[in-house]
Amino acid sequence: MRLLFYFFGLVLAMYLCAMLALFLMQDCMLLPSTPDAADPRTLPHAAEDIKQWKVHGEYEGYIVAPAQGRARGTFILYHGNEESAETKLPLADVFVQNGYRVVIVEYPGHGNRPGSRTMKATLTASREALAGALAQWGAPIFLVGESLGAGMASQVTKGNETAVAGVVLITPWDSLADVAAEKYPFLPVRWLLHDPFDSVAALSSFRGPLVIVGAQQDTLIPVLHARRLASEHAHSHFLLLPTADHDNWFTAMRGSDWRQILALLHAG
Repeated sequence: MRLLFYFFGLVLAMYLCAMLALFLMQDCMLLPSTPDAADPRTLPHAAEDIKQWKVHGEYEGYIVAPAQGRARGTFILYHGNEESAETKLPLADVFVQNGYRVVIVEYPGHGNRPGSRTMKATLTASREALAGALAQWGAPIFLVGESLGAGMASQVTKGNETAVAGVVLITPWDSLADVAAEKYPFLPVRWLLHDPFDSVAALSSFRGPLVIVGAQQDTLIPVLHARRLASEHAHSHFLLLPTADHDNWFTAMRGSDWRQILALLHAG
């Protein structure tokens, strides 16, 4: 009996340690360090003007705009984790080539932006990006988020529904809590997360164009989460990439897919 008591005591201690580790280390788990990447200003970018975006003298990402003519509006781009603003020029190009300015947001502690790499700081920076873009250029402003960035774009939309002209969410979660509960079914993750980052709730009052792109082969955030997010918003449009996974969705996108998205946003 004594050995059995010790065994269950050890199991309980290990379980409690796992709970404590998840509670204390979730920012590190959700926001791993980003690899070095080339400055997009040094990459080929014909007919585009690329410069650092600075607010009050502080670096907060990049502005990519058509080199000639006046931009038709602004797309704010929120990248995923294990990425940085330096890696998103190909995605920005899609919208620049259609006459729009793109703000590639950098999160604190990512890429070349100093600061604490936490979900709270990431969300604060994401919200400040919308406020800064509105103050600098005004409407129309569209939000585009990928993976983690889709969660950020959803939260930024909350409370700013009338200021956002349209939203594109790529390989999104419905809520971070739901995804985490799948990954760690033996832990009470819904209680342990600092914020559930519920995209369904965040978008509940948004009535503008909402496009959700899901990757059928996604194993990191299974496509059922994107499907649920779309099903919870009757006005949304769901685009499925049948051969894509979480990392290669961009190469699976065709020109017709992008034209459809722009048309749905009334930005074609």
